[in-house]
Formats: sequence, structure tokens, C-alpha cells
Amino acid sequence: MKNNIVLYFVVVLVIIVFVTLTKLALSSNKQLVCTNKSDQSSNGYVLETKYVIKSKFSKVKTINISESITSKDKKVLDNFEKQLKDNYSYNKKTYGGYKYKITNNNGVVTSNVIINYKKFDIEKFIDNNEAMKKYTKNNKLTLEGAKKMYESTGATCK
Repeated sequence: MKNNIVLYFVVVLVIIVFVTLTKLALSSNKQLVCTNKSDQSSNGYVLETKYVIKSKFSKVKTINISESITSKDKKVLDNFEKQLKDNYSYNKKTYGGYKYKITNNNGVVTSNVIINYKKFDIEKFIDNNEAMKKYTKNNKLTLEGAKKMYESTGATCK
């Protein structure tokens, strides 16, 4: 009888630990979406950006960036296309962790970028961009830091 009570207690304890750890693991993964629209019609374009930030335990794992620049001026679009390619190519070579695709079709330049922070050299990035330090903790970009960074550019985060 005593063995049954001990066994029952152990089973209940294992179930409680399992449920607690499962809830902790699930609650540790978060996603934040930030959006920004900049109507620069006076300069010949409209820029829309969406950032999907995925984190675990408040440390950013990846950021997916979708940008679209709309314009009737082919030169404006060609300049944006070149600028985006140059910027993302430089970041990929210098810091790692970047995957990107840029297209220029039908009056819209689009870029789709994934930054993988497991492969990204954030220490080097901070050395080259001192302002980034305030968005990090222990050389990791934090979810709150990413939110503040994008909100400082006018984005709305939810």
C-alpha cells in the first residue's frame, strides 16, 4: 500500500514537472511584428516595412524584414535596388547571418531579408555601431531592444 502511495506521488510529481516545463518552453518563444510606412511622395516614393521578430527567453533569434518601395520613377527604384543590394551584401560579408532577395518589378522594389542571430556577429556589429549597445544585453539583441530600435524609426509594434 505504501509503495502505491509513493508511486502515485512520483507520477503526479512527474506530470506537474512536465506540464510546468512545457508551459515554460512555450511561453519562452515570442513573436513581435513591427510595421512602418513612410509616404515620401514628394521625393517620388512610398516605403513600407514589416519586421517579424522571433525570440526565445527575450533574446532575438531571427528578424524577417519585408520592404517595399513603390514609385513611378524608374531611376528612384533602380537607386533603391542598388542601395539595398549593396547594404545587405556588405552586412552579409561583414557580420554573417543574412539571407536576402531583392526584386524590382512593376513599379515596386521589394526586399525580403532574414537575419539569423545565431550566425550574426553582433559583437563586431556593436563595435561598428556603438548605438546598438543600448538594445543588447550580454552581446545579445533583446526583444525589448529590437522593439525600441524599430519604434525609434517610427514603427508600430504589436
